[in-house]
Amino acid sequence: MRSLLALLCLPAMVIAQSERGSVSGTVIDPAGAAIAGAEVVLTNTATNAVAKTNSSGSGEFVLPNLVPGKYRLEVTAAGFKRFVENQVVLTTGNTVRVDAMLQIGQVSESVEVSATTIQVQTDNAKVSTAVQNKLVDELPLVVGGAMRSPFNLVSIVAEAKGTGQRLALGGGQAAQWDATLDGHSVGTNRSGDADEAALNTPSVEALTEFAVDTNGFKAEYGQAGGGIMTFTSKSGTNDFHGSAYDFLRNDKMDARGFFPQTRSVYRQNNFGATAGGPVWIPKLYNGRNKTFFFFAYEGFRNRVGANDTILSVPTPEMYNGDFRNWVNAAGQQIIIYDPATTRANPSGTGFIRDPFPNNQIPTARFANFTKSVLPYATGITPNRGGVPGTLDYVRNNYIVTGGTTVTPTNKLSVKGDQIIGTRHRVSMVWNRTTFNREPGAAGPPGLPGPLWDGQIQDWDTEAYRFSHDFTITPTLLNHFSYARNNFTKNSYSIGTGGEWKDKVCMKNVVDCNVNFPSIRFTEFSNWGSTAYNGTRQPGSGIKNDLSWIRGKHSMKFSFQFQQQNADGFGQQDISGRADFSFLSTSVPGATSFTSGSSF
Repeated sequence: MRSLLALLCLPAMVIAQSERGSVSGTVIDPAGAAIAGAEVVLTNTATNAVAKTNSSGSGEFVLPNLVPGKYRLEVTAAGFKRFVENQVVLTTGNTVRVDAMLQIGQVSESVEVSATTIQVQTDNAKVSTAVQNKLVDELPLVVGGAMRSPFNLVSIVAEAKGTGQRLALGGGQAAQWDATLDGHSVGTNRSGDADEAALNTPSVEALTEFAVDTNGFKAEYGQAGGGIMTFTSKSGTNDFHGSAYDFLRNDKMDARGFFPQTRSVYRQNNFGATAGGPVWIPKLYNGRNKTFFFFAYEGFRNRVGANDTILSVPTPEMYNGDFRNWVNAAGQQIIIYDPATTRANPSGTGFIRDPFPNNQIPTARFANFTKSVLPYATGITPNRGGVPGTLDYVRNNYIVTGGTTVTPTNKLSVKGDQIIGTRHRVSMVWNRTTFNREPGAAGPPGLPGPLWDGQIQDWDTEAYRFSHDFTITPTLLNHFSYARNNFTKNSYSIGTGGEWKDKVCMKNVVDCNVNFPSIRFTEFSNWGSTAYNGTRQPGSGIKNDLSWIRGKHSMKFSFQFQQQNADGFGQQDISGRADFSFLSTSVPGATSFTSGSSF
């Protein structure tokens, strides 16, 4: 414990290592001598929230635990003109240094500095890239199959590469990073999946800025191996602001591809609106300078066609056991062997089988289960031409031109901020995201009905953030925050819930009534998919940061507790799964496909 306390008490010039920032500097006279006791006032130009301190005996000052944004810095001391810096831009998790040289004169006089503060961190060796609100609002993001994601913005950072589960920062390995929203992780227990983490974040329109740190970040980022992405939610200001938008993609505006005969269905809309400002109720309450709100909604609607997907399906005669047209690339017949005739080779090496006469399997040999499944597939026949007895007739013989996948997604977030006096600030964020992927009205983009091997997905997440800032004294500040992420993923097949026990029932399964069974072939496209499955991935965190400024030293004492669960559930193969291989009807002991058929 003594070692731990000694470590905590080490002086640190950078206090903010979450989404909060800090402003530091030195107050001097024209001769370069330090001015002690100067009053330093920092005002958020959007909300008029004020932070105050006094310069130390060495003329230094630090204002920690600040919300990112634009500030005005004023420094006053008896016998000197007022110093005003109008453009102090504080980015996520960074420290801005503003040194004030006071000119001799009356306090009623002022010296204003309007140039933008130099944004070079000299107080630490952290490698950080900050992207401010203007860029977050105006950078173009591609709407390509999914709602815009804040993680798409990360790709502009030089130290970032890859996307989704392949995202890597700072030269580290893929997935070895963490991402936070207002100081708490948005990651799920599927470590390093940016697409899942994006569901825990609000709309891009509800983020004021973000920063990516790839080196020099502190131990409080315990899950960040290669880097840390810090997102900051947007707050309302003293002015009312709003926006509305729609990003449209439509196949009517596309050119046909080189190979397809027709244009595939591709229609997407990414739309939404935002509103923010002071809470104002006519004749009842005016929240300027103290109560603020920010609301954001974003929706995504799409319809994507099959894009001429090519599959392999059995030929019509195969449903009757006729494999006379089953050929290899040279046009030679592939022989089907009768597994019931398997016996030891008289020569004493291995086993042998007899081929089915005329390469035909008698229908009397069909299993009852087979007879119940085949009616769902007999209408699916090769549609790419080809002559019976040729490879084109039996392989890659089915092109899907119909069916669509729709992926409706909705994000809704609300943030409220309350300034209580000059010492307290309370903030609350709530975000809800719903994501679905399912076949459209024309059916799935693949084999029809219960044979489709895709999954319907239904994902739902809620994220909460609460924080309380308490200025105990001008040199002692406390920041408490609580976070909760509720993330649930559900997936199931299109054939789930069809009351199957009297239609298709595989022997000895747990419950054949739940869904159409999953059937897989080595030479043909799979039939069916798995039943209900998914995970609940709740996460929560509590964090408290106490910042203490004493003389030349700035110290931070922190506590953080974080818990993440991954609670799996499901009935994946409750109605059975049958995997069929050509080995069952091939030459016994075959190591490559030259005989037999899985169908």
